Amino acid sequence: MKSFFPCLALAIMGQLFAINVCSAQSDKTIGTLQAPTKKITIDGDIKEWGDSLRYYNAAEKINYSIANTKDTLYMAIRVSDRSEQRRILKAGFTFSIDPKGKKKETYSITFPLTMNGKAPLADLKGKDEAPGDITQQDRDELMRERITTLRGIRVVGFKDVEDEMITTSNTYGFQTAVNYDENGYLVCEAAIPMSFFHIPDPTKNEWAFNFRINGLERKPRAESGEPGGEGRGGNGAGGFGGGGRGGAHGGRGGSHTNTTGDEGHDALYKTEDFWEKFYLAK
Repeated sequence: MKSFFPCLALAIMGQLFAINVCSAQSDKTIGTLQAPTKKITIDGDIKEWGDSLRYYNAAEKINYSIANTKDTLYMAIRVSDRSEQRRILKAGFTFSIDPKGKKKETYSITFPLTMNGKAPLADLKGKDEAPGDITQQDRDELMRERITTLRGIRVVGFKDVEDEMITTSNTYGFQTAVNYDENGYLVCEAAIPMSFFHIPDPTKNEWAFNFRINGLERKPRAESGEPGGEGRGGNGAGGFGGGGRGGAHGGRGGSHTNTTGDEGHDALYKTEDFWEKFYLAK
């Protein structure tokens, strides 16, 4: 009995030490990106990335991958959670880059969007507030149909791009695609020309990358007299909420458990993001 409490104390101390180590590691560089083994086609299909996406953020339970050549930076994520899928198709997904590794949203792209920057699934307005008015199957089918019409990309921080809103057929070389895979997971892919970062030696310093699933901006109540309406917060896509969280990482972790049914209307207003750091492939 006397030895129980010292053992318990040691166990608690060991857990606290492990938590502190994980917390410290979350802000460290994961490693060096690898160049793609195959030519990547931005089409919402991750077959060129291998059997699965290379990295996994345990905090947000999202599989993702980043790769680069001397000419192009590539990104892909796979989202299984239904609420997160709906948020991406309503308010967009934002991929931000800080070539100095300081977790500042120096450059960012947000997609998929309509060209007027409004919520892509605005035709579901009111039906999310009353889930019984539309079945989950009908909602999912509508989402899949609307993907083909979402051609807007919001680009921020790229001084060589004249307009903030461009289309997927832009002449700058920015590429984005969103699609569902055979498991019903939402895949988002993007490619950005390296020349737009204007970095003489991009492999010299670590880069910081932010992955953000945007939440909708809450509509002001009519009785408050506040202006506003259906839409998104800062930068037109769910709002820039803080600096994000440094997630756990590494390995080929599993996918987020897919949710079923309606999780509550409040989930649509939740923004989730995480930062990771890498050195670029030489």
